[in-house]
Amino acid sequence: MKYEEFKAALFTSLKERVGKDKTVSLHQVEKNNGVFLEALVLRKEKERIAPTIYIQQFYELHKKGMAIHEIVEHILKLDEEQKVDVDFSPESFENYEKARTRVYYKLVNYRMNRDMLLKIPHVKYLDLAVVFYYRLEEGRFEGATILIHNCNLEAWGINRRRLLEDAVMNTSRKLPYTFQSMEEVIAELTGEEEACGGEEEIMYVLTNEKKYLGAAALLYPYVLNHIGKILKNNFYVLPSSIHECILVPDSGRYSRMELMSMVREVNESQVEKEEILSYEVYYYDRERQALIL
Repeated sequence: MKYEEFKAALFTSLKERVGKDKTVSLHQVEKNNGVFLEALVLRKEKERIAPTIYIQQFYELHKKGMAIHEIVEHILKLDEEQKVDVDFSPESFENYEKARTRVYYKLVNYRMNRDMLLKIPHVKYLDLAVVFYYRLEEGRFEGATILIHNCNLEAWGINRRRLLEDAVMNTSRKLPYTFQSMEEVIAELTGEEEACGGEEEIMYVLTNEKKYLGAAALLYPYVLNHIGKILKNNFYVLPSSIHECILVPDSGRYSRMELMSMVREVNESQVEKEEILSYEVYYYDRERQALIL
């Protein structure tokens, strides 16, 4: 069964299964870098919020043999579980005095998100954009995010400057950065002990403690200056994804062109489109205390 046929069959089966208890609707959800995903929303008449259930994941299960009626039951169960577990009230989001402690910023690619940036508050930075989100901080879905739009600023009665000030304070304080050698990161992932060869480290990873949207750590106050003092060198910054950056001391081992080729290859072969940050390579100049293209 092709995707469009599957989607139609799933939508019809869900509507029959829920009857008049809920409405079933299809939505296109805009993600990062111009990626759109189709999703189902099941909502009772007076419900103000409802979980978004992406269709593609269930199409993959169907291709592996799961029947439509089994998928319907799975979706209904998932929908109920999410509604119980999400610790979120519209009031806590709509009142900015309550919401302000949960607003954060992240980095996205400017060119790849031009259309979306028309609808959201942002600050241009190099070839990137600083954008803002509301983050759930408790419950099973801790870490889930809601992108902040221009209409939210209007409803809150605040300007971009106020949002930026609150987001800067929250992001660096609640999502502290981590700076590790590549060997340390690999050892953590594999559970193996770090090699003790005494060789000079050539790559480091900068992210946050959650390792999610951690490229934003590039903008934390004084972080790059501090890292420059540790490395005792200028360094290149490779935007490996929206979640992390790789730092390479400028020791002459790699040329800028070699590093740009590395970034391009990783983006094309290992990074999902919606997680790509940039194809550029940045350079931190310790004397100027500036990150430049």
